[in-house]
Amino acid sequence: MNLRRTAALALAGALSFYTASAMTASAAGRLTLGTNPQGSIYYTIGGGIAAALQDKLSRQVTVQPFTGSSVYLPLISAGEVNMGLNSSLDLGGARRGENGKPLENLRVLARIWPLKVAFVTRANEGLTKVSDLKGKRVVTDFSALAAMSKFNKIMLKLSGLKVDDVTPVTTAGLGPGMAQLTEDSLDATSVAVGIPLTQQAQASIPGGIRYLSIDGKDATSAKADELYPGMYLVEVKPTKRLPEVTEPVTVGGFDVFLTVSADMPDADATAIIEAFYDALPQLKKDYPPLGAASQEKLSAPSNTVPYHPAAIAFYKSKGLWSDENAALMKK
Repeated sequence: MNLRRTAALALAGALSFYTASAMTASAAGRLTLGTNPQGSIYYTIGGGIAAALQDKLSRQVTVQPFTGSSVYLPLISAGEVNMGLNSSLDLGGARRGENGKPLENLRVLARIWPLKVAFVTRANEGLTKVSDLKGKRVVTDFSALAAMSKFNKIMLKLSGLKVDDVTPVTTAGLGPGMAQLTEDSLDATSVAVGIPLTQQAQASIPGGIRYLSIDGKDATSAKADELYPGMYLVEVKPTKRLPEVTEPVTVGGFDVFLTVSADMPDADATAIIEAFYDALPQLKKDYPPLGAASQEKLSAPSNTVPYHPAAIAFYKSKGLWSDENAALMKK
């Protein structure tokens, strides 16, 4: 583990919980970054981002983990937590009020990296497509992950299946789902492609694991986004880093954004996005999950809430604001 990553994790591990008033930007100039719980990829990446921003802004930046994004999104909207890592799925749902009052004050500064998610099964079961799951024991719901529960059902629907076509299983989260798959107590669960959980399962399950291709006449990114704004389909090809992928497979995807409040002053938003833009090349080296991130894609038009005005101005200055961005903002 290199020194930069060690420092980032130390910074994240040293945090404590603060009152809402202490988390505002006015508290001695400190900035807070909300993430999912310790041990999650959001928390790990958040530690790296916080360390990089603190270094470049000469301003204290602390990571604050929560049980889930539904907890800290309202705090970001209210300006009580300055920033957060959130998926396009969670952001769109929050703006539409799917879990309470619509949070129309949310804005994004940057698209950070894409996450690829697939149904995964034991390779020796002989299943290759999501449509093969008919009649099988499938995790359709995660009790602690509402967005991923919906994502699972959309993957089934895109492949021509309804929840009633499978034997639905509910589990707490990705880890328990993968544990049950390893124990052979279910046939498929969903997981982010290539994360340590999949590597562990690949090594411990006889014959390894296989991601299932989303298939059927509705298996398009346009249909996915229609059913669940922010979702798209992406092809994963075999690589040395993914030994479980032996042939191209079509899986679901969504983007993770750096989120702020519309009330964040332009000066603060500009300083943050400039610092992050400069820090990203090194962050990519330090954190392999950020391998698909790039400066050129920070303004990707996959957002489900508006970009902050300061971010728009920054991307225009870099020639990174497209007609597609402008059209999406009008929505």
